[in-house]
Amino acid sequence: MKKAVIDMGTNSTRLAIAEQIGGQFQMTYTEVAETRLGEGMGDERIIRPVPLERNVKTVQQFVAKAKEMNVESIRITATSAVRDAQNKAEVQEAISNCAGIPMEILPGTEEARLSYLGASGDFQSLNRPLAVLDIGGGSTELVYPENDALHGVSVNLGAVRLLEHPELLDSVETTLKSLKGTAFPDNSVLIAVGGTNTCLMSMELGLIQYDGSKIHGQALSKARVDYWCDTLFAMSQEEREQIPGMKRKRADIMPYGVLILQKTMEMLGVSEVIISDKGLVYGLLLEAFQS
Repeated sequence: MKKAVIDMGTNSTRLAIAEQIGGQFQMTYTEVAETRLGEGMGDERIIRPVPLERNVKTVQQFVAKAKEMNVESIRITATSAVRDAQNKAEVQEAISNCAGIPMEILPGTEEARLSYLGASGDFQSLNRPLAVLDIGGGSTELVYPENDALHGVSVNLGAVRLLEHPELLDSVETTLKSLKGTAFPDNSVLIAVGGTNTCLMSMELGLIQYDGSKIHGQALSKARVDYWCDTLFAMSQEEREQIPGMKRKRADIMPYGVLILQKTMEMLGVSEVIISDKGLVYGLLLEAFQS
């Protein structure tokens, strides 16, 4: 039995296909396209025709790929950019029509819950409270256990949003404070998911070609996060593009994503972060096979 999910984020659109054989869950195919749906939304929060067309074409290609691999079902979701868009109904209709499948818009709290579901499973053996941080293009989510339940909050702060709205830089720390509840567990492990964090670890390891198996579970100290934040902001975009491990289409937004990671670590008082290659799409697939 194979199932597929397609998730449209502010910066990237992801396809993930998994198979369940004998009760075992295995990811069999993944693909990421840097479609930058949130490009140029501006203060009007309008998804523009060119980014929308990029995403329509990508979704069509991903649906065709999933059908080619004989999946039983396809779920299409969208997050921050569509969630915030004034023309979300138009976008939802365009994607649903091109795919022949209804597109769902995930609320921020649901995005946070699913990211936690996807990212936390591999780290239960640490026997410590797990906090999952998902840094996206348009929003950032933090989820962790609090009072026998899950505390999950989403804020409208992401790498693309900061790039296009530099006036928000002065309020980054204030905005991130609202992620934290009243009782962040002592001795928590911070797990970071999303393209900013996997790309950062790819750079740290100097990978010429992306390899999620080498990235997943690796720890990065706060000192190294500080180093990369300072270094990326001091470079031109052209210089960033030359860093081994950097995705060229991420070079413009990486300083802002790493800044969000840095400031979140400072707010939470953690000295290191574990990078996970599993996040929202993995959580969506886990839920699909549980239903």
